[in-house]
Amino acid sequence: MWAQPYRKTDVEAGGSRPLYPMMLESPELRWSFIRKIYSIITIQLLATIAVAATVVSVHPISHFFVSTGAGLALYIVLIITPFIVLCPLYYYYQKHPVNYLLLGVFTISLAFSVGLTCAFTSGKIFLFFFLD
Repeated sequence: MWAQPYRKTDVEAGGSRPLYPMMLESPELRWSFIRKIYSIITIQLLATIAVAATVVSVHPISHFFVSTGAGLALYIVLIITPFIVLCPLYYYYQKHPVNYLLLGVFTISLAFSVGLTCAFTSGKIFLFFFLD
């Protein structure tokens, strides 16, 4: 399927119309963009899973956030951080090294928020979500 050459006509339309009439870039560029986006999303999900699993499984981390006032304050900061990072992300979305750094901060802070939410609920809320 992927080894076939790129066809410039739409098979379902009878072969007379172009497949993407408004596409100005090459199909290789389009597929590389799609691969890049899916790899970024995969890395974000894997980082979220890793941080959340660490927060839930290492009990001193979850105990710190659940039982101390400083842990609660840090938890609130970690919940607010993704929203704060969205503002510079909007401005620096085309600046290459800065946008990946901000996306990493966004991902890690969101991962800690998910992990701490799992720690507060013993991870049961996500099991209910997936089992329903």
